[in-house]
Parts: sequence; C-alpha cells; structure tokens
Amino acid sequence: MAAAVAFALAFPLHAEESAQSLSGNFLPQVIATSAPHREALETLLRGRRGLPSWIRSMVVRPKYIALASESAAVDGKEMQLFSACEAGRCAESRLRALFSADGKRVTVYIHDARQGHLVFGDPTPAERLAGDF
Repeated sequence: MAAAVAFALAFPLHAEESAQSLSGNFLPQVIATSAPHREALETLLRGRRGLPSWIRSMVVRPKYIALASESAAVDGKEMQLFSACEAGRCAESRLRALFSADGKRVTVYIHDARQGHLVFGDPTPAERLAGDF
C-alpha cells in the first residue's frame, strides 16, 4: 500500500517536471552537459570586444551567480531564458541568455555599468520582448 501511495505521489511530480523541462535549469550545468548550448554560447561570444571578464570566461570558469531558467514562449515556440550576474556585482553586471529549445540558437543581453548595454545574436522583436532585452 505504501509503495502504491509513493508511486501515485511521484507520478504527478514527474509529469510536471517533464512538461517544464525548459525551466528550472542552471546555466553552468546546462553549458557543462549540453554540447549545443555550450557551442552556441561559445560561438556567439568568441572574439567579442568589451565583454566583462566573468562573461568572457563563463563557459570554462563558472564563477558567477545563476538563477533557475524560465520557459519563454516566442512566436509559438518554447525557449529557455537564463539569468546570471557577476558575484558581488549583480546590480552592476548581469546577463540574460535566451536559447532555443534545442540549444542551437542563443541571443544574449548584457548590462554592465562599465561596458554599457550589449546585445548579441540578432534577437527578433519577439525574442527581445521575451528576454526583456
């Protein structure tokens, strides 16, 4: 009986988790475990001038604060929105990255008190709205 109750309680949680797989993830873990996400972000940021050092090295050294991702609907497609900031300087240096569900497309918005506002990846108007760019 106890096993049946445990199963019944676990099933709805599992169903809810899989339905929201594009939310509740953390950027360092996704970069470490998903080649498409890592490659898209590396390609987008490679060679860019004026990036804060924590962003320039975020793929190889995750020394930043990351919030859980959120699911975002863009033109009828689910995307994943990540937020991160420099440890100890969250108000002054932060990033928002909007990834396609497969991780192959990413747009990035950076706000840094020293560098200003930077947008990469040519976000569409709908992506800008969803990512609050």
